Amino acid sequence: MEYLIKEVNYDNLDFKNLCIKLDQFQNKIIPWRTELGLTALAGLEKLEKILLIYDNDKAIASASLKPVDKTTAEIARVYTDEKYRGKGMAKILINKVIEFAKKSGYKRLVLDTWKNSVSARKLYEKMGFIEIPMFDIETLKNSFSTNDEDKLRRIQELLVFMQKDI
Repeated sequence: MEYLIKEVNYDNLDFKNLCIKLDQFQNKIIPWRTELGLTALAGLEKLEKILLIYDNDKAIASASLKPVDKTTAEIARVYTDEKYRGKGMAKILINKVIEFAKKSGYKRLVLDTWKNSVSARKLYEKMGFIEIPMFDIETLKNSFSTNDEDKLRRIQELLVFMQKDI
């Protein structure tokens, strides 16, 4: 099979549909996540680079980059359709995002993932990301597009935070 990688804007319908699938997947992992009002559709306009992989005309995977500050960016909205998992789609996109981040002058990448999302954690570790202490509340506000500090503290307890110098 031949896949196509496309760069899209935050308002791209295919990307939004993958974000909805990402929400559904995450809600299975953390059922009460919806009580926190979390959605992958929040804050899309903050994303600097969005890449999708297509199988023919179907978007099957996504990864994006969101600036944190002048030297740090966050890898966000990483998702692969269930039927395509285990085929290296996320790794391909993350590597492309890392290339872009380097060219853009970022020195460090950060990300968060659910503590019980073992496969994602293994992938990030294989790619050179290391676990770090929890993000501060200000970084979480940017990451989750909310200012509700009580919700953010609950989120902190569920996540693993990782970084990679590039």
